[in-house]
Amino acid sequence: MKALLLHPQFEVVFHFEDGRTLTAAEAWILGPGPEEITVSFRGVDVFRTPARVLLERLREMGLTVHDETLYANVPQLSLGFTRVAGREVPLDSDGEPLYFQAVLTGPVGYYDFLMVEG
Repeated sequence: MKALLLHPQFEVVFHFEDGRTLTAAEAWILGPGPEEITVSFRGVDVFRTPARVLLERLREMGLTVHDETLYANVPQLSLGFTRVAGREVPLDSDGEPLYFQAVLTGPVGYYDFLMVEG
């Protein structure tokens, strides 16, 4: 089950995977509007920093980043990012959206299945 919070400049999707318990929350990119709204992580603007730059900054923080062009995640923080856009947006040199369009945060261990012992 999902619950959707709509605002003229952003939307938030709450995920209830068992139908009762909040398991993740996902914020979708800010649209233009009268309010100055920023979503940041450790001082880095998630939606206004180019996706590749944001991932590099996360790596510089010592975090493991799984990057698959349109989707990326940081298992230690249970953060997931997507570049998939439902509207026209600026594109990067790879032809994909320049900025992340959404960020998801889940509980501890949400992306643990991606952690590989090496």
